[in-house]
Amino acid sequence: MKRVKGYKFKKDNKMRWYGETDLKNKIMKVNKKKAKKSNVKGELLNSIVHEHTHARHPKMHERTVQKVTRAMLPTLSRKQKQQYYSKFA
Repeated sequence: MKRVKGYKFKKDNKMRWYGETDLKNKIMKVNKKKAKKSNVKGELLNSIVHEHTHARHPKMHERTVQKVTRAMLPTLSRKQKQQYYSKFA
């Protein structure tokens, strides 16, 4: 997992979306409750990696972020997954 400098990681179970990245204030938020309620296995990890990709590549188009996230998820080791989860513990 590549670091994103200066970002704060927050869970916000009241927001409408699964996740959100505020590039100006350097805040990544994830709605853990919504992701866990989803019937899609791994939705929480998907949301975290997706928002992390936004932070690393702020000018990347949304569809490209989705493609990168989908390609990256199967390649993550158990340790890498744990590192992502720990940011929003």
